[in-house]
Amino acid sequence: MNKIKPLRVGVVGCGGAAFWHLSAMRKIHGIKPVAICDRNEALAKRVAGFLHFKSYYADLSEMLDKEKMDVVDICAPPQTHLALSVQAMEAGCHVLTEKPMALTTQEADEMIKVARANQVLLGVVHNELFMPVVMKARSMVKSGVIGDVVAVSITDSMAKDADLVLNKDHWCHKLPGGIFGEMLPHPLYLVQAFLGELEPVAVHSRKLGGRDWLAADELRVILEGKNGLATITESVNWPEDFMVLDIFGTKMSLHVDIWGAVMTRYAVAGGGGRFRRGGQNLEQGFQRLGGTAATAFNVISGRFRDGHRSVIQQFFESVRTGIGMPVTVEEAREAVRLYQAVTAQI
Repeated sequence: MNKIKPLRVGVVGCGGAAFWHLSAMRKIHGIKPVAICDRNEALAKRVAGFLHFKSYYADLSEMLDKEKMDVVDICAPPQTHLALSVQAMEAGCHVLTEKPMALTTQEADEMIKVARANQVLLGVVHNELFMPVVMKARSMVKSGVIGDVVAVSITDSMAKDADLVLNKDHWCHKLPGGIFGEMLPHPLYLVQAFLGELEPVAVHSRKLGGRDWLAADELRVILEGKNGLATITESVNWPEDFMVLDIFGTKMSLHVDIWGAVMTRYAVAGGGGRFRRGGQNLEQGFQRLGGTAATAFNVISGRFRDGHRSVIQQFFESVRTGIGMPVTVEEAREAVRLYQAVTAQI
């Protein structure tokens, strides 16, 4: 049996995304993170020591010159994705980048052009699509068991005391749409996955809190496509983080607690009065209890794979085989188009 040669990876950025990515990579056979880079050299040094990396850099050019890498994983802020991706791809490296792929379609097009010119792969981490509960929902939709999807709704909360919310100097507040420019990519690529091409028909933001650095802290978005409607609710005023996805079909609807990793099915009820409704309540309660128990078992037994691990593993398999990208550049670009259209109205 031939031993697989590890793919050597350099990581750019030492924030929270890097820890998610590195945690996933360490569980995947055939991947070897070799160096980390951050413009804050002291931070890069601390992170390298914590993760037992031999090499750290403050400049991507130096890392590309000194390290032999197959892939550069970009976990830096979205404002840097274009320049860093182009630099790495022109050096002959495949690139995996955090969401959003870019801030504008013009930037996305340039990244795609450079990837093709240098015959390297460009991947984007749309991790929530690869959460087990979301993959199950996608499978059910594809099978037709829920009928035609006519509407999708996503509620996305970042806790009001989260660091991104409280730290007025955080880079997210300089994004288009402010803090919602950091939050929006996930709901946008999710509704896109279930409804296809969409256009925003209404975007309404409002500021209810007193944090001066936030232009808005509540956001509502309505999108329309030929297959149905999508609504997105985002808030940074609520007490906890959560993300809930509701998929409404003509035969059945799905309530997907993404971070709780539990899905509840709602079949078309018809009549039956309060007794039937009571039975449905019991059935849905058992579904949630059973789903919670199954998720707990998978986590305890080590079988649970979060979205980061799944999408990253599939990307590296694509690097080896040249086929089967988990997120195509066309899908990532379409998410950027929606992102640009929505954030322009916040």
